[in-house]
Amino acid sequence: MQRRCPICKTLTDSQTNAEFPFCSERCRLRDLGNWAAEKYKVSEPYFGEGEDEVSEAPNPDETIH
Repeated sequence: MQRRCPICKTLTDSQTNAEFPFCSERCRLRDLGNWAAEKYKVSEPYFGEGEDEVSEAPNPDETIH
């Protein structure tokens, strides 16, 4: 799969590049630094409005009557 590096836009290939989707370790580390510096933001909260935590999955050992 070929894609452009999200940092420098150089064409990179998933079959030949261990740093994919980045073209190099330098670009991968720049992206990590951007996350650490909070340059990227998640546009919407992960949970819906009013939901503060994930609901628990039902216990498969319990029988439903």
